[in-house]
Formats: sequence, structure tokens, C-alpha cells
Amino acid sequence: MKKQEIRKQFLHQRMMLSEVDYEEFNQQLLNQFKTFDLTSVSVIHLFLPIKERREPDTFLIRNWLKENRPDIKIAYPKANFADHTMESYLDDDKLELVINGYGIPEPVTGTTIEATKVDIMLVPLLAFDKRGYRTGYGKGFYDRFMTQCGPHAKFVGLSFFDPIDIIEDTDQFDKQLHQCITPNKIYEWQHP
Repeated sequence: MKKQEIRKQFLHQRMMLSEVDYEEFNQQLLNQFKTFDLTSVSVIHLFLPIKERREPDTFLIRNWLKENRPDIKIAYPKANFADHTMESYLDDDKLELVINGYGIPEPVTGTTIEATKVDIMLVPLLAFDKRGYRTGYGKGFYDRFMTQCGPHAKFVGLSFFDPIDIIEDTDQFDKQLHQCITPNKIYEWQHP
């Protein structure tokens, strides 16, 4: 399947989830995340969900981290739609979040943090394949940002659905995930 078809199909599947299934899948994603070994993690970069597109509710993960791992810094993306880049802002007392024109909660003020400091990056996606490649909305924000992260950074997708066999039109700009959390399983890939 190609990215354009994948976007259409998986966005539709997400939108068709009942409210009960949506809430249950989000709880299952959180339960899977809780099994992660966060021993050496200092910074987690966490996307914030576009509720209208029924993205995984990462506020559940945020709240769990704040309560159970206050030693871990949480950072959020702010997209620059002019050049398709992102900056990261720490979740501290200077942070102010607003919902932008695309329905994305994002920082408007706060303390920035370099991409090289990120240990784990939770990455949004519409679908992923059995090789660990993902399909997002097609603007390349996350793939660009991932290239700025240090070699130690782990990229982790969140998906309500299991992988498809293959995304046929991946290219040299697509970055492979290290893991993808689904409600029933965590998929893993080794990078050379």
C-alpha cells in the first residue's frame, strides 16, 4: 500500500472507533508504555494529540510520567509550517500551551531544549509497517526532527492498529522507528 491510500484508510479507521474503544485503546497504550525501562531516560519528547483526528491521547502518558517519574523531563513540539521544522519546549513553569489553527496543542512560550537531549521520542503516525516505517500526515516534520536527535535517541510510535505488511513508497527521508506501541503488543526493530 502507498502512503496516500494508507492515510485515507487509517484516518477513516480511527474516526470510526467508538468512544468506548477509543478510551480503552488509549488505556491499553498507557499500560504498554508503563512496561518501558526508563532507568537511563532524562528527556521524553511527547507529541500532543489532535483530538479531532482521534490521535492517541498522550496526555495520559504525560500525567503518568508527572506522577510516577517526575525526574524525567517532558518536551513538546512546536511546528513551524513555513519551513516544516520543529522546536521542543520543556514542560516547566514557563510553558503555555494553546491549540493552533490545525487543532494541535502546542507551546507558545516556554523553555526550548535541543533535539540532541531527547532520549525517547514518541512519534505520531497513521500506520506503520512490519519494517518499522511509519506514515504520518505527509509534511515530514518528525522525520526532519529525528535527524537532529542524538544517536542514542529511541523513536517510538503509538498506534491503535497492528502493522501493515509494507509501505511501498518509503524513501531515503523516512526514518525507521525503534519500537511501536499498540494496545496489545510492543513491536521492536534493530537498527544497524
